[in-house]
Formats: sequence, structure tokens, C-alpha cells
Amino acid sequence: MIKPDRHTNPKYSILNISTVILSELNVFYAIQYDNLLNKIIAVLGDEAKVNFPYALNFLFLLGKLNYEQKTDSFRANEIK
Repeated sequence: MIKPDRHTNPKYSILNISTVILSELNVFYAIQYDNLLNKIIAVLGDEAKVNFPYALNFLFLLGKLNYEQKTDSFRANEIK
């Protein structure tokens, strides 16, 4: 969830996972879903898998992320 409670570990929050996703997308032009998930797990740990789809949805709703269906990959939107 975006709103944390007392049991929420900030390391595995949607906002933190979103920042890691955006930093990975700054390094690569586009990255496939599975590769992005593996990088998030390598950086944050296995517990990040639970909130990974929510972080992708959060970034997509903010307009920071595009999904390309042909290549099953994500890319960051250009900053205007």
C-alpha cells in the first residue's frame, strides 16, 4: 500500500520500489518485465516481489512509465 502503517518496512514500500525502477530505466532505454523484476529483487530482496506490480501501476498512473506490448518491456517517459 502507498500509505504505510507501523508494520511497513520502508525498504519494500511502493515509493522505494518505484525509485529503484526509475533509476534502472535511466540506465537502460527499455527493459523487459522479467529482467526488471530480477534487478529489483537483486537490489531490494525477495520481499519486494509483493509490491512490484503495485509500483509499476503507480508509475504508469503518474505517467512516468510506458509499456510496450510487442517487446514486453517498459521505458520511462521523457521529462518535459
